[in-house]
Amino acid sequence: MTVGDAKVTAHTAAAGRKPVRIAGLSLFSAVFCVALAAGAASVPAQEDGGDLPLPLPAVTGSGEGETAAPAASETGRLGDAFQQMKAQNPVVARVNGHEIRWAAVMESAGDLPARYRDQLESVFPALLDRLVDVRLLADEARGRGLQDDQSIREQVAAYEDRLLSNLLLERYLEDRITTAAVRKRYDAMVVLRRSNLEVRARHILVESEEEAAALIAKLDGGAVFPTLALEHSIGPSRERGGDLGYFFSRRMAPAFAAALNELEPGSYTASPVETAFGWHVILLIDRRDDDIPSFIDMQAQLREELTKESVAQLVAVLRRQALVEMFPEDTAAQASPTDNRSAEDNDK
Repeated sequence: MTVGDAKVTAHTAAAGRKPVRIAGLSLFSAVFCVALAAGAASVPAQEDGGDLPLPLPAVTGSGEGETAAPAASETGRLGDAFQQMKAQNPVVARVNGHEIRWAAVMESAGDLPARYRDQLESVFPALLDRLVDVRLLADEARGRGLQDDQSIREQVAAYEDRLLSNLLLERYLEDRITTAAVRKRYDAMVVLRRSNLEVRARHILVESEEEAAALIAKLDGGAVFPTLALEHSIGPSRERGGDLGYFFSRRMAPAFAAALNELEPGSYTASPVETAFGWHVILLIDRRDDDIPSFIDMQAQLREELTKESVAQLVAVLRRQALVEMFPEDTAAQASPTDNRSAEDNDK
């Protein structure tokens, strides 16, 4: 028997349990006894309730009745051992031939209060004890034939449905909710949001490309845009120096909108822009603030949206392929011959 075996035997015996031999702990037994000693030092009642009582060691500290914190060297050795056990997932106990592995013990910590989840090295013995107790009780229940109880069968079936549903969705979403898919959704959102941003611009509308090119040359030479618009534009905004005010670029002619999208505030088109109205020289004055969040800030929300949509699509397909009857007795009552005759009489 290793040191770890002896400690577990002493710990379980002290709690009034039949000793259970721990298997596969030769690598871990020397430092595992540190956790066992801490676990046996104090056993207050479990917080937040639970299916079975779980005695847990007090949080380490200096107060009366609390376990003393292990030395730094012991803590380091214990942490290293835990990392090895995580990788190897050995059998840590056998109960009537049933193996309990390391991973099962660690997973069982999910229902613990946060302060215990942060000290799994200390509560590991108590977690293992709980799994041993559950296995012993379950074996006894099977020995009494309780697994054949109708209510138990229904609960097991319902739990199995939930597990299978979750597994199906997990695998279904794995190939669909990717970073690339989320990024594609973000890019589409950006395009839509930016098309809804207002811009303010001036333009000079003339009849020929040559005239528009000559005006651009004057602007390059230092001419003032509003003055040129007042002197040369044939558009209705001429009297305002070509000022169009704020507007949505998507409402303009495609060529006009495309030219605006390439401009920065304060710049004008380097070449004439043609639309059905004539030739334009365009100056972008302002673009409303772009308040679009970054991809990093939006990633979680977009992933959640994609997940919900994907699940809804899958469920919709399954519903179309299945025979689903919702409260058939109520439906039949609503469609009774008496009701039909009443409707016919009303029509008459």
